[in-house]
Amino acid sequence: MSEKPEQTICDAIGILVRAGILDYNGHASLRISDDQFLINTGASNRAAMTPDQLCRVDVQGVAQGADRPPNEVHLHAAIYRARPDGQAVVHGHPKWTTLFTLTETPIPVVMPQACLIAQLPVYDQSHSISTVDRAEAMAACMGQRPGVLLAGHGSVFATTTLQEAVALAIYAEQNAERAYRAAALGQPNAIARRDWPAYQQTLNKPGLFQKCWDFHLTERI
Repeated sequence: MSEKPEQTICDAIGILVRAGILDYNGHASLRISDDQFLINTGASNRAAMTPDQLCRVDVQGVAQGADRPPNEVHLHAAIYRARPDGQAVVHGHPKWTTLFTLTETPIPVVMPQACLIAQLPVYDQSHSISTVDRAEAMAACMGQRPGVLLAGHGSVFATTTLQEAVALAIYAEQNAERAYRAAALGQPNAIARRDWPAYQQTLNKPGLFQKCWDFHLTERI
């Protein structure tokens, strides 16, 4: 794990771009105090992130310098206000999970790691989360869950570390892709709901999130 929060955010964005979860849009943030967080700027090059492409924002969504945050900065601010224990937020536009939300099709749990993010709530509007009202509605939809899917738009994950948020975003996308491709061959053999708690207990561990992070970070070099 990087020592400096600025580099941790840059690493997170690099990982998510290469995993197909962020593209030329999308963002990752990390809380640095009770009332402020760091986030990549709206103009940042997600494929070549450097610390100078970050800005400081307060939990009301107000930039604390000259650099302009992304249009959806309120998405992050609303989560930090609603969840004082939340330390990290990622928002991207993954292909496979978004395909399911476009058709209101439930995503079956077909890989063990997906038990950690099974049956995420779906925010039923596809518009940009660029206003306070929309952001608060989305945060209310997510509640205390680790993430929320945005119908026809993307995904959001909010956890205590960026390593966990990034790992959950990757798990969700891998599971959705496997479920989609399996459906082309027949009925996917989903993991039974009664078995989810056992997988959750086994897989909800910082060391495993770090393992996922380290693999994808190394893969991009």
